[in-house]
Amino acid sequence: MRQAGDSSQEETLTFSYWITVLGLLKIGIAWEAINEFTDEEINLVIGVQAALDQRDADEQARAMARGQMPQM
Repeated sequence: MRQAGDSSQEETLTFSYWITVLGLLKIGIAWEAINEFTDEEINLVIGVQAALDQRDADEQARAMARGQMPQM
């Protein structure tokens, strides 16, 4: 039986690729656009999305600290 850390480099790269693709699809980017993106563009999109997610989390935390329900 394989241990959790016993994955090949190919398996790791494949997993990383699909996690990235699925994440981009989840935020609404078309498959065709994803296939045309450069690595730099993918990194930019992921970075911007992470910043937006952090901003939303910060706003929610501030609203909860004030005893207000965040608006969705």
